[in-house]
Amino acid sequence: MGQAASHALVAAADLQPPLAMGVGGLETELGETVQHIRMLGSTRFMKTILCKLPNEGQLVLHVFMRPVSMPFDVTQQISALRSQYAKLNGTHRLLWHTQVMSDDRAVYILRQHLHNNLYDRVSTRPFLSTNEKRWIACQMLTALREAHERGVCHGDVKSENIVMTSWNLAYLADFAPFKPTYLPADDPAEFNFYFDTAARQCCCIAPERFYDPGSDVSQLLVASGSNIGGEDRLTLQPSMDIFSAGCVIAELFLDGNPLFSLSRLLQYRKGAVTAAALLADIPDKEAAALVEHMIQLDPEARLTAAGYLDRWASIFPDAPLAAYMDQASPDVRMRALFDETEEVADSLCEITASIACANVRNCSLPSSRCMGIKVLLRCSRGAMRGDPDLVLPYLVALALDPSPRVRAEAVVATRDLLVDLQRLTPINANIFDDYLAPHLQYFASDISVGVRCMVASVLGDLADTSYFLTGGHGTTDFLNTQIRTIVGKLSFDEAEVKHVLLCSFPQLYERGVQSLSHIITYLNDRDCWFLRAAFFDVVFAASAQISRHASREYIVPLINLNDHEVFVVVSALRALVRLVPQMSPAMLWDKLVEVQAFGTGPLKRSAHEFTEFVFAHAKLPMSTEIARLALDIAKPATSNTYDGVLVDVQDGLGEDMTLGRIIQLREIGAALKTVFLTPVKDPWAGPGSSTAKASDDADTADDNATVLADKWQGEGPEPADKWQGVVQETDRAMGAFLHKKALELEFPAQSRRQRLDGWRPQGTLLAEVSEHNDAVTCVVATNSALFMTGSEDGTVRLFDAGVFRKSAVCRSRATHFQGGRVTSLAYHSALNCTASSSDNGSICVLRAESNELRVLATATLPKGEHAVALGYGKGPRGVSLVACTSRSRVVFYGIVDLAEQESVELDPSLGLVTSMASDGAALAVVGTSKGCLQLIDTRFRLALRQYRHFMSHYISTVTMYSDDSVLVGTAAGDVCVLSLRTGKWPMCVCSRSLQELKGDEVKRRQRINAVAVTAPGCFIAGSNDGMVRFWDSEKLDRSYVVNSAETAPPYSSYRLNGTVYYCENAGPSTPMSPPSPAGARLASDVASAVAANSSRPGGPVTAMAILGSPSVMLVTGLQSGAIRVLV
Repeated sequence: MGQAASHALVAAADLQPPLAMGVGGLETELGETVQHIRMLGSTRFMKTILCKLPNEGQLVLHVFMRPVSMPFDVTQQISALRSQYAKLNGTHRLLWHTQVMSDDRAVYILRQHLHNNLYDRVSTRPFLSTNEKRWIACQMLTALREAHERGVCHGDVKSENIVMTSWNLAYLADFAPFKPTYLPADDPAEFNFYFDTAARQCCCIAPERFYDPGSDVSQLLVASGSNIGGEDRLTLQPSMDIFSAGCVIAELFLDGNPLFSLSRLLQYRKGAVTAAALLADIPDKEAAALVEHMIQLDPEARLTAAGYLDRWASIFPDAPLAAYMDQASPDVRMRALFDETEEVADSLCEITASIACANVRNCSLPSSRCMGIKVLLRCSRGAMRGDPDLVLPYLVALALDPSPRVRAEAVVATRDLLVDLQRLTPINANIFDDYLAPHLQYFASDISVGVRCMVASVLGDLADTSYFLTGGHGTTDFLNTQIRTIVGKLSFDEAEVKHVLLCSFPQLYERGVQSLSHIITYLNDRDCWFLRAAFFDVVFAASAQISRHASREYIVPLINLNDHEVFVVVSALRALVRLVPQMSPAMLWDKLVEVQAFGTGPLKRSAHEFTEFVFAHAKLPMSTEIARLALDIAKPATSNTYDGVLVDVQDGLGEDMTLGRIIQLREIGAALKTVFLTPVKDPWAGPGSSTAKASDDADTADDNATVLADKWQGEGPEPADKWQGVVQETDRAMGAFLHKKALELEFPAQSRRQRLDGWRPQGTLLAEVSEHNDAVTCVVATNSALFMTGSEDGTVRLFDAGVFRKSAVCRSRATHFQGGRVTSLAYHSALNCTASSSDNGSICVLRAESNELRVLATATLPKGEHAVALGYGKGPRGVSLVACTSRSRVVFYGIVDLAEQESVELDPSLGLVTSMASDGAALAVVGTSKGCLQLIDTRFRLALRQYRHFMSHYISTVTMYSDDSVLVGTAAGDVCVLSLRTGKWPMCVCSRSLQELKGDEVKRRQRINAVAVTAPGCFIAGSNDGMVRFWDSEKLDRSYVVNSAETAPPYSSYRLNGTVYYCENAGPSTPMSPPSPAGARLASDVASAVAANSSRPGGPVTAMAILGSPSVMLVTGLQSGAIRVLV
């Protein structure tokens, strides 16, 4: 309106009449009715109204009333505004005015309306996180860069002029070229009139815009008259907007507290206040440094907006879709957001969640809303873990969605969100009772059967989560009233709903929400056989939780083996197997009599399983009659598995139940023949190789001499009939012997290593090699003196331990570059090959030949998936390679060509796969990041049983300890023994005191990275603190630190909740067994040897292996890439 005229406007403002509610002049100019909604602000300089036009929606109207006491020409200002519109049209982060009109009474400026501004958003829940604040600051600087590049300065940057969308997109609005550039420093009237529109005493004006009387600016103002554009020195400069933006960013990080008032700014202008003192309360130091640079007193020292974006690019998050988010429909936005956020970075979780929350409710397609739910769930599992305030309200609000698919997705996502919570904040303490329960009641009454099935499937997890998050307190209403009501309602629902509800029975029964009386009634439904079968499956799964009295009185009498549906009978038999220990001898006799009817037919196998379990696991006094009856039932079985079990049973039944008599070959007319056992072929040998040729010659020479059972039976009808009766009475040991020989033919016996019993490493450093350029991730020993190492530098190296004692120069014999980061190595002694995997998705089978590593086979996993750990198993087609992947899959490969045979999907809720141990034959144990372990049957490719670490620590390594137990190393520095048979944790060793152990504090420096077993009860563990510890669980006083020159620390043992703890640090304890003098002398001798020859820790120990040839050695891999060989 003119620099010189600003004084006159201030004086004339008091004479202005009040603005009428109707804006008749605007209606005349537009030619349509303007609906007045409410006043947004009413200052003396300009009035702001929220109005609505029929064809435009809601608009913001700024009205400048012409002064009645003086003539005032606005032609130049209207022209400047229209010129500014032409320059700013097409920008992304600027919200410019759309129309400028005037009449003889007022000037009208229209722009689009957005609900919030930055000042209001800062104080609105959910409060902005640090990453969101940084993103808003980045958008502000981007908006200033767009404006300054087009030669337009704002002139009044403040938090009220930063308008926000519901998904936190920021726009710079309300450009003010008509406001005065310079203000008198000695008169606050003009500042209050033009700039303090909210009357909150916040000043974001650059200090150089204030002038003192008699200054150069004052003289230029007098000379320029009323023409603000007459002098270039009186125009707005970009540096002025930079200072104002710095004040707004400071206010953003101070949670709405203004950085300057007018008086404080004038003090800062004079140097009485420093910027460092003003910004001391900003917790984000990088943002504080940015603001400090932007509010410098010298305008020339400030950078441009583009300069700040480049210099501080590291602190600004790379938000998705920011360039075109405001130009697409919600469905397109959600599709793009879903595709680009498959793995959301922690710095973008809150930003992405805000965008998804605002768009999911506006999507028109059900598939787009389902994508939005998945995006919200991805964000909740990142940096937002533990804060359901942003996501949960939008998920439960989808209970009113018209699509059943979306409602079902919302139910599952709500469950997943709450299950991931680790704790509840005080403000969310009653989230289950007051917030979640009413919405669950609504979902449980949904008209769609699919939605009700989803509700039934999540009830068990919600009950467990509620109990866990509240520590078992404060959940009485939610568990005993709310969920119980829902369970009662769903128990009388459709058969499909009841079927799903049965799956949650073990969890609900444990929490006391559902009783046996609920599910027993399901047996009355004679039309739904799958419901009856599911009932017995649930009994099979929950048998450990059902009391002996309930089993005998309610469950066993209801198990009917005469059902007309075969699947129901099979499930009933499986349930009987689990209930055998709880059955009385009379019940056992009755059930055996019923099972006897299944000696033939499709239920034959299940009957044998039942009798097998009776003999192998029943801990009841078994009478001779029951044993004989069970043997009669199992007699027709011919499987090797049952034969072995029955042989063991018969050995223990007494003298009166002996094996069959020994059969002489002459008695059955069998001719004696010489049998030649041909050598095993190398599966990778080519047709021209020497190995293949020798095998072919042997096959040709021995073809006529090989005796086969089918050939014997095919010589004539008489031997076949004769053998049919003899086979049933032939010594079963003959089958076991032949089976053993067949296995020896398939897998040649391993060469015997030097016995490790009694060996203890002295800690003497034999050699150190530093060929790897990054951390060593795995070490494996072969049958000979060779060992192989894998590293994060993407290489696999072959070393010969035999030269370490002979030569001072130690180097690798061969190197294989695989790329990426090598994650695992697995050696198979019978096939003399090593499998390696990398995080680039590749898997290779290697063989060491002279001075090279020959690649035998390769495979590649799908994009985004890689093998975390490798092992071996024996399947129906021989040896298979077992790979655990980053996508929670266990993949089985053929060892010859690495062709994928089968895969087992693991439960993603168990956590990310971190490690695996396999016995090379039948079992594999997979460890996860959430402290869970999954037992895998590598023969039948089945996930058998799940275990959970008693403190839910991150599992870093798993090692086979015995046939039925494993060693589990955790990120907390503990090595625990897990019994796979009982699921109990009998022993735990740790390098911390019992008080620290009870405190459940995880120290990453003590993380166990590798464990190697030396002898029964003895093992070696390497950890992040660089220590290699030898543990002797039988004689604790013989434990020591291998690579430390210090005296062996004192050890203590404790027993807590059935687990024996061996702690390295001394503490008040009652030793389980006093240290023997011999043990004390041995520990002292070892400690002295270690002190004399020990290699100091060289960093975290990341891999470990024990060599048995040419002598026993301990190979350790370090995070630095070095490899150390200790004896």
